[in-house]
Amino acid sequence: MPRVSSRTEVVAHEAPPVITVELPSSEALEAASFAFTFALIGIGAVIVASAIAAATWARSLNAWALGGVSFVLSQTAQVVTLFLFGPLLAAFTSAPLQEASRAIILSTAARGVRDERPRAAFGLGHGAIDLLTSSLIPTLSAVIILGGIRDGSIFAGLDADVTERVNAVAVFLASQTLLSGALLVVQGGLMLVLHALLTAFVVRAVVRGGGARVIGRGLLLPVAIHTPVAVVRTLFPTSTMPVLL
Repeated sequence: MPRVSSRTEVVAHEAPPVITVELPSSEALEAASFAFTFALIGIGAVIVASAIAAATWARSLNAWALGGVSFVLSQTAQVVTLFLFGPLLAAFTSAPLQEASRAIILSTAARGVRDERPRAAFGLGHGAIDLLTSSLIPTLSAVIILGGIRDGSIFAGLDADVTERVNAVAVFLASQTLLSGALLVVQGGLMLVLHALLTAFVVRAVVRGGGARVIGRGLLLPVAIHTPVAVVRTLFPTSTMPVLL
């Protein structure tokens, strides 16, 4: 008998503690999952529509693809800035880096992008890849996280600290509504329009030429337009994107 009692005490001592959290209601989680799924489909449709519009209107996807390349180039530089100098400086250099990379690509690989239609396609491509990384992927992450929260699989093997963090994410995501998803899709459309407009300014500066300094001065206007948006999106992402990442 003492031997059985001793073994029972050891088992009880080694058993992991039960962690309890107060999750949002299943109805709230289901509604949030629907909202993010709606946003995911809507954002994906906006990206695909931008490619179709570029291929149809400009009769080629080349300008659209080069616009995407210019965004990737700028983000590579921004990641380095973020790593070396932190988020504050990265936020304020985001717009200059994007406009500079746009000018570099338009001055080299995209020298044929000068007319209105290819120019618009270039801007749509830049905006589409921006939308892919800043909205589509985070929204997909939110859908996956909500699925794991709803079936409980996301909590398997987590300690108390991580469980509390996941619960905080669950509360935040569950607070989002269908309106949040719709606004995210609208924001994506406006982002494409903004990048098309900025591309027009950059093309004008590149075509005018006059050397790096003159082109740099020509980029001041698009940088001034773009900077407030970039700063808010970088430093306060939840104010423009209802997704935690």
